[in-house]
Amino acid sequence: MELSAWDREVPYTNEKTGFSTTLYNINVVATALGRTSQTIRKWEISGVIPKTPFKSDSRRLYSKEQIDILVECAEKAHLSTGKKISQTSFTSNVDKKWKELFKKIFG
Repeated sequence: MELSAWDREVPYTNEKTGFSTTLYNINVVATALGRTSQTIRKWEISGVIPKTPFKSDSRRLYSKEQIDILVECAEKAHLSTGKKISQTSFTSNVDKKWKELFKKIFG
């Protein structure tokens, strides 16, 4: 990756599959979900969301598609109402949709 993880947008193309997207830092994810970046890190470490395969300078990056999936699944799980994640299908839905996405990206 040519740009540093501090940049808000990092272009990405998988050479094997030709899949192109834009990667964003964790702050963009946090803002999209109305959470803090610390919460997103905790979710990843604890397995609430799968680990992102994208990193630059040891910093997490997320594709636009990953962010869209997180937002969609959070809305369906009604996380904005304060519902506990453990009482929803948020984690399993994100996991399923990310696996489908990663097949497209990585082949």
